[in-house]
Parts: sequence; C-alpha cells; structure tokens
Amino acid sequence: MKKRLLSILLALCLIVQGTIIFSPDILFAAESTTTSTENPNVGSVISGFSVQQITYDTTTKSTNILLTHVKTGAKMLVIQNSDLNRGFAVGFNTPAENDKGTNHIIEHSLLGGSEKYPTNNLIFNVANTTYTSFINAFTMQNMTMFPVCSASEKQLMKLTDIYMDSVYHPLVAKDEKIFQREAWRYELEKSSSAISVTGIVYNEMKGNFGDIQSTAVSYAKKAIFPDTNQGNISGGVPKDILTLTYKEFLKTYKKYYHPSNSIMVLYGDVDYKAFLEMLNSNYLSDYSKKTISIKRQTQTAFSKLKEKTFSFPAAKGTSTKNQAVIDLVFATSDLKKLGITNYAALSLIASILNADTGEFKQALVNSKIAESYSISISSDTYQPVIHFIATNADSSKKKAFYNLVMKELKNTVKNGIDKELIKSVISSMKFQNVLGTEGNVAVNSLMTACLYENIFGDPTIDITSYFTSIEKKLDTKYLENLINKYLVKNKLVCLTATVPKAGLLEKEEAALTKKLKKLKSSMTKKEVAALVKSTSSFNTWNSQETSSDVLSSMRAISGKDIPVEVKDYQVTDTTVNGARFISALADIAEVGEITMNFNESHLSKEELLYLNFYSDMLTYGMPTKNRTESQVLNQQISETYGFNVDVSVNNGNLTGTAAYPSFTLNYTGFSNNYSNTLDLSSDVLLNSDLTKTSTYAARAISYIKADYAATFSDPFSLMAMRAAAKTSKLCQYYNYLNGLDYYQFVISLEKELNSNPKALQTKLEDVRKKAFTKTRLTVGFAGDMASTKAFQTTLPGFLNTLPQMTYANTSYTLPVPADREAFTINSSVQYVLFNSSPLGNGITKTGKHDVLATMLNNLLFIPEIRLKGGAYGAGAQFDFSNYLVYSYRDCDYLNSLNVINNSDEYLTSILPYLTEDILDSYIMSTYAAAAGSSTGELGGATSAIHSRLNNITTADKIKYLNEIKSTSATDIQGFVKDLYTLNEHSNYIVVGSPSVIEAHKDIFDTITALQ
Repeated sequence: MKKRLLSILLALCLIVQGTIIFSPDILFAAESTTTSTENPNVGSVISGFSVQQITYDTTTKSTNILLTHVKTGAKMLVIQNSDLNRGFAVGFNTPAENDKGTNHIIEHSLLGGSEKYPTNNLIFNVANTTYTSFINAFTMQNMTMFPVCSASEKQLMKLTDIYMDSVYHPLVAKDEKIFQREAWRYELEKSSSAISVTGIVYNEMKGNFGDIQSTAVSYAKKAIFPDTNQGNISGGVPKDILTLTYKEFLKTYKKYYHPSNSIMVLYGDVDYKAFLEMLNSNYLSDYSKKTISIKRQTQTAFSKLKEKTFSFPAAKGTSTKNQAVIDLVFATSDLKKLGITNYAALSLIASILNADTGEFKQALVNSKIAESYSISISSDTYQPVIHFIATNADSSKKKAFYNLVMKELKNTVKNGIDKELIKSVISSMKFQNVLGTEGNVAVNSLMTACLYENIFGDPTIDITSYFTSIEKKLDTKYLENLINKYLVKNKLVCLTATVPKAGLLEKEEAALTKKLKKLKSSMTKKEVAALVKSTSSFNTWNSQETSSDVLSSMRAISGKDIPVEVKDYQVTDTTVNGARFISALADIAEVGEITMNFNESHLSKEELLYLNFYSDMLTYGMPTKNRTESQVLNQQISETYGFNVDVSVNNGNLTGTAAYPSFTLNYTGFSNNYSNTLDLSSDVLLNSDLTKTSTYAARAISYIKADYAATFSDPFSLMAMRAAAKTSKLCQYYNYLNGLDYYQFVISLEKELNSNPKALQTKLEDVRKKAFTKTRLTVGFAGDMASTKAFQTTLPGFLNTLPQMTYANTSYTLPVPADREAFTINSSVQYVLFNSSPLGNGITKTGKHDVLATMLNNLLFIPEIRLKGGAYGAGAQFDFSNYLVYSYRDCDYLNSLNVINNSDEYLTSILPYLTEDILDSYIMSTYAAAAGSSTGELGGATSAIHSRLNNITTADKIKYLNEIKSTSATDIQGFVKDLYTLNEHSNYIVVGSPSVIEAHKDIFDTITALQ
C-alpha cells in the first residue's frame, strides 16, 4: 500500500530538472546499438582493463562484467543489456572526517566546471542543454557518487567524459570562488550594509536541520558512534560548515579523488569496449596505482545504556507538548563481519517488527507514549544501525519506551517471530524475477552497484538472492537468535530524545545576527572595503554566462538526430459485465497490472474527505469480515506486488479542466492467481470491519498527524500543490484531499472519535456504500494476451460483488488559497511558490512553453536564485492551468520574488543573442525530459490505459513532441508578452521562520503558522 513493508535499499533523494509529461510510453531512440553477444574471457585485458569476473543476472537480463584497471586498480562494472536508457556512474570512498560537510561540498563543487568544460554552472548546463535523461550526484556517509543517463549512446559517451573531467580536473582545484559559492561566504553589498552569510550547501543543510525527524536521526547517529567517523554528519552541520576552509577542502579532495579509490559502472545497450578505451586513454592512463588507506572505523560497545537528550529549535508560540522524537538506536557489527545473509535477515526483521499488524508494533501503539512509531535499518554506515523511533512523543517517557521495546523484543525471541509473514515477504521476491526490467532500472543499477562496492566490497551483489537461504533457516530460530544477539543483548545501544524548545529558533537567529554584527565591528575600514569589493567581484564572476562554444562541446547529438516516436500500445476499450474495461497489451509474461478506478463525482465535498480517510484506514491495516488483519497483509505481500489504495484525481482531458475525483485500487499479480487477488480486493474494499472503527481510526489518525508533522518541517510539495490550486481544478482536488483542508478534517475526526465513535462508523459505512458501485468503475489491465484473457475471464466474479446503484454527479466549489499567503515554520530556510494560469489568461500551453521553461531555468532562475541567491533549488514548469516557479531552501525570498516578477524583461534582453544552436540545445533537453526514462513494458502499457481513461490520444503525444522540436526564436519572442501577462496575474506562497515573514508582512494577505 502507501507504505512499503520491505525496504532494503537506501531511500534515494533525486532532484531532477524538468517535468515528464508522457514519459512511460515514449520510445526514445536517438540511435540504437546492437550489443555484442560475445563475452570476453576472464583474465583478458581490454584497453588497460583486466576482466575479473563474468556473471548473468536473470532478473534484469544483464551480463555483468567486472574489471580492474591494471595501472591504477580502479574497479569497473559493465552491466550489459538491451536497455536504451544507458547510464554511467563513478563513485569514490569518502568517509566523513568531521561535521563540516567537506565531501558534500566537494560533490557540489566538482560539478561547477572542469578544465575541458570551463563553466561555473556545469551540472545545470548539462541538464538543461543536452539530451540527458538523468543527472545528479550524491554524498553518503562513506561514499560520493556521480550518476548520469541518456537515451543516446553518443551523448552518454560525452556525459561520461564530462563527469570524468569534472572529478579529476575540476576548476575548483584552482578557483576558490566555486568553493565559496557552494560552501559558504560572507557578503557585504556596501559598507553601510550588514554582513550576511550564505552558501548553497549551507542553506541546504539549514533546511535539513529544520526538520525535527531528520535532525533526531542525525543526533542518534552521533550518539551511537561517539568515537568513530561514522557519527559524523556527511551532509554537514550548518555551524560547522562555516568553519571549513578552502585549504581543508583541497586536502580532502586530493586525498580521496584518485582512480585507485574509485568504482565505475556502465549500464545498458552500449559498446562497452569503446567506453573502456576512452576512460583509459583520456583519464586513467595518466595515473599510477596509489595506496589510499581508509580504515573502516567501528564503535566498541558501551558499558551501559547510553542516554542523550537534544534540543530542537522551534519558534516562539510553538506547541511543544508531546512533540519530541525518541530514537532508540542499536549498532551491529561491521557489515563485512556481519555478512550479507545476516544483514538481509536484519533488514527483514526490521520490516517485520515495523508491520502495523504485528504484536510488536501493536504493543508500542497501545502504550500511547507517542502518536506513531517506526522501525528501520540504515546501512550507509559500516555498522548498520537499527532505529526504533517514537514520533510526537512525550520525552519524559523515553525510558518507558526503552523498557517497552526491550520487553517486546524478549517476548519475540521467546514466542517466535511471525513466520507466516516472513514467508509472505520472501515469497514476494518472486515478483522481482519477473519485474526486474520494470521501473528506472538504469539509475537504480548504477547507484546500487556503487553502494554495494562501498559497504560490501562487491558491486555485483544481488541481495534479494540471500532471502532463499533465510527461508531455509526459519525452523532453526535463526531470526530469533539474531534479535537476541543484535538487539536484546547488544551493548552498543543508545536512547535519545530530541525535544522542541519554543523560542530557540529566534534565539539562534539572533545569535548569528549578533555574531555577524560583532565581526563587522571588529573589521577595519580597509577590511570592510575589501569585503565589499570581494562581494562585488564574486557577483560579477557568478554572473558570467557559459560560452556557446563550451555549451556546444557538451552535446554529442542535435535535435535533428532525435526522431519523434511514440510507442502505440494496442488498447482495447470495452465492457465486461456492465463495467468499463480498458486493456493494453504488454510484452511481459506471467503477470498483469490491475487498476480499479471508481469515479467519485457523485460524492459530496464532505463525503470525499470521509472516503479519503477510509482509504488511509485501509492503508494502515484493517481486518475484514473474512480475513484477520494479518491474513490481509500476508496475502497482499505474497500474492501481489504494490497493492495500493488511494483517493486520487483523474485529468478527464488533456488540459485537466475536466478533472474529477476517483478511488483507485491497483496491484500487480500473477496470471494464475487472479481469482484469489480479486477476492482479496473485493474483501478489502467492501468488507473491512468498520465495527472496530475506534481502534483503526485512532491508528490512522496518529500516523496521518505524524506524516503532516514531517511535511510541515519541509512543506515544499504541500505548498506547491496549494499555490497551483488557485488556478487549476486538478490541483484544487489534490490540495483539498492532501493539503491543509484534509489535515483540519482529520483533527476534527479525532474529536468526533473521542465523543461519538458510532457516528464516525456510520458515516464511513454510508460513504463506502456509495463509493464502490459497478456503474462508476473502470477496470484497467496491462499484460500479454494470455494474461489478459485469464483476467477477463475471472473479472465477472469480482464485479458481481459490487453494488449496482446509480447516482447523479454532484456539484460544489472547492476552496482556493488567497493571492498572497505566508506560512511560518520552525526553520531558518525559506520557500517560494509563484503561480499563474496560462489557460486563465488566454494562453494555450504547448510543448514550446516547456522549452521556454528550460531556458529560464538555465539562464535566469538557477543563476540568480541558486548560484547568486544561495537557494538549494529553483526552477519553473508549465502546465495548461499552471505556470509554477519555485525556490527551495532559500535564504532571500524577496530576491526570488523579484527575479520571478521580472522574468519577462530578462527574456527580452536575451533575445538578440538567441542563436539557432543555443535554442536547439534547450529543445533537446526539453525533449529528453518529456521522453523521460523507460518504465518497462507494464509501466508503458499502464500509462496507455491512463491516457485512454483521460481522453489523451497518441496523436496528442506526438503533437506535443513536435511542438517541442519545432520551437523557433519567433516563438520565444512571442512568449515575452505571455510572461508579462502571467507575472501580472499571479498568486504566491512564501514559507519561512516567523521573524523573516513578519519583517515583510505587508506583502501578504494571510499569515498562518504550520503546526
């Protein structure tokens, strides 16, 4: 459902430029390569690389070739398959030596230009002007990686060259200004001004430490690893970032960035020998093998339970009662000593203990120490860490939480872990064998290989394969013994509480202001003048545009090389037993993806909220009249993949102006088991036991409140949805069902549940009867012909269980935000969401507008708001009813609003310099974003079904792509008037601390505290 039970890999935070419109069923094929079926021999040498190992992965249908560069010792993994979304990554072992965020800042700075590609905006130049489907970089506890993907092999070769030149020949090695921009710097506009401090990573991490849950986990890690570098915060602590010097930065870079300390991964349908030749000739051959000593530091056990309490800065007036985060954290042995099987088993244990249906989790819930609880394992440290977290907790009860967890762990060892649930989880692994080529396999493969090389020393590990051996050990108390060893009897354990302190946020802001004021007062007139001059000099440097020659050198293909091709899936639209049935053929055997879509246009506004809450109750687990809660969960896990229920919104048409609410149930199932999974679906929808509403509603409310509390700490998505709701019917529904209206509704339900639970039960029952009628159902199915026939034969049994009443659509007005809103949060970073309506201003949005957005992102918003202004992120995107511009983790929202409001003037100023070659680069980048990454056969076929449901045709998709490709300078010139109109008729939302909002309260219609 919404929460995945089993999570083995690290969560990936991907920041991707651009908006994917029709991504799943675009066939991007700039050129095709026929992968050689001839594998090299182990021991052979290819362009300086010695072949060490060759294996075949049946899940992804890939040949894995592991090589070592003879001269340097650099590792190389080639994952060779037929995927046209090709990728390359290079990673380095980079343990965090302190809290200064050095490796994180290096990661940012290396992509600030290289000797061969001299631009101070390299990563965004690449993202916005080349045919790239993915580009990013990531810093983790002990490694830094740089992955990039493209649908063109020629472009991937160029991107590989760009990344290799960036990591080995970066401009930052000679230009301190790049370090100052990415890390931190003092600024002084004029001698009479106040000194300020800013920096992209500095502001990013201020945002990170403005989230109490993220902060609590960071504090817990420091507490459990007090004597090793594994407790250091790899991203950096803001106050410590301000102590990092350029000299320290260079020393760390030179220590770790050498081929002998690297892993490279090449993925997809590529001529890998050509890549090996380029890597060796252009880069690796210039180096010799170097010994880089990296000790895997491990923490020794404590003599007794270690306890720590930390304060979290909250704004004045913040309600802090029962708002703490308690984290009981255990560290295991080093991964290499622990072993992959034991690590996989501990991952499985954490997932089982975290199951809402389990006795362990229920004991935590019943204690009422907190509103919500989670158990998870983190493996980015050499010693995996298992967290038992209580959110929105009473900090005075942290010892009671510890005692309860230990008691329940001992009971689990004594009574045994739920073997049926374990078997269900392991059984679900069979889906991996069938769905191995679904999703964004390229990025996942690149990152997983780099991560496993870092923590295990082997990039080829398939961790799912180890679950088979675990299943064979279930009768030997294998899992219970692991719990006893690594949890019950583990002395490497720490109990932490992170407690919000009202007024501390303002106190810290005042302390920084005082520090900067003191700094200026200590400076001589000459020093003040020097800082004013260096600020001006920095801004001049930071305003330099990348030359057309450099931009051109980053491209391997032109827009003319990219054909407009859309895979046209065979879609059938018919009826089965009175319900609409849409199927799309997918070239994948054994499984099918099922979507049940109920049109809920007949429900009232209030009924939609109750239906949404019912969906959340199902998400967090309920019994039915025919199945216990455990039986429901076990069957969902073992017999389906991705079982999910949700109240969502359908576009209705291409522009979204016909949007309507829907309830969806979807999952992937095996074709020989549709009867059982459809029976489960019917039972969950129609028979979930509402006589126990008090218990399951209370559980859902607790988790919903905890989810919102986390969202309020970093409310970007929430506010983007709200800003867009001003002008978009589609977003009005999303905002109503997922925003502050729903939050307030849940808070009111909590009161109703306490005073009159029977009334809530009755309302839920009434809504359920109306929501799931056969006359309002569209069934979608994606699979091959055999699977489709099997499903269609079984479907009537499900349909016969549904009510057949008919209802007329109802009408209502959904709430919309004010024109100028401000929200205050417990963080010193800011967010800007600026919105206007193309459709509402008589502007017909086309693919050409997306080219304009790409241009504005690269030439205006990123340079002015991120690079100069210090925000972590900035960008714009167009939809039919929304032109949305944002800044993320900003430090100067007035500057960002000013930049956005004057974008039409900026566009006018650059038109004389807009050459055909420059425009072509933005067309290519926009096209790549529109095409996106392959999501596999099932993903593409399911997208085709959604398109049919929303009356979007293949012709619409081709038209959109042709609009992108045919964008001309004349079109861009015409958009000046559009931008002026959009800027004049706009609304905005700003989020920040109470003090920064209050300082300019006159520009807001409403100011609301997010609590």
